[in-house]
Amino acid sequence: MSEKERSEKSLEKLIELYAEMEKEYGKKYPTILSHAYKYMLDARYFLEAKDYFSSFGASDYSYGLLEAILFIEGKK
Repeated sequence: MSEKERSEKSLEKLIELYAEMEKEYGKKYPTILSHAYKYMLDARYFLEAKDYFSSFGASDYSYGLLEAILFIEGKK
C-alpha cells in the first residue's frame, strides 16, 4: 500500500469513527472531540497537500484522542 493510499484509508476510517463518537459522546467530551476534529481537519489538509507522512500523523493524533474517550468509558 502506498503512503497516499494509507493516508486516504486512515482518514476515511477516522471520519467514520469520529461521527460515531460525536453522536455518543459529544455532550460529555466536547473539548476532547473538538481537538480530535481539528487533527482530522489537519489530516485532510496534509493529504490534499500531498504530505502523506504528516497526514497520517495527524490522523494518529486524532485516533489517540478518540481512543482516550473509549478508555475513560471502559470500552477498551
